Amino acid sequence: MKETNRNYPDELQQGFALFNQEKYYEAHEAFETAWQKTKAPDREFYRALLQISGGFFRLGQNRPKAAIKFFSHALKWLSLFTDEHLGIDVSMLKKDLNVIIDTIDKGELELQKIKELLHPLDPQESRKS
Repeated sequence: MKETNRNYPDELQQGFALFNQEKYYEAHEAFETAWQKTKAPDREFYRALLQISGGFFRLGQNRPKAAIKFFSHALKWLSLFTDEHLGIDVSMLKKDLNVIIDTIDKGELELQKIKELLHPLDPQESRKS
């Protein structure tokens, strides 16, 4: 069942906005603040989001092995969630992360190409569909 009219913490909304502006370090910090302030079960979902933004930040630093670790940790936290959580298609997000990890493992390191493998992280957009 799709969640509607849910109020998100300010830091979560900031994190999504920053992530979509490709400000990955700042997004990581916003998601981390949301994670620190929140109780389970959303807490671990926020942890996954901060890991994803950290992975993209590491890719921007040309540190693919570190990025893979971040993305793998995100998958671990996302495994606690089913098809959708907080308006995000978790199943699609997991698939995207696995494709990204495989792509990096095959030697593709261009941040823009890898970023294109990830569907937009925007709960507002997910609720419109």
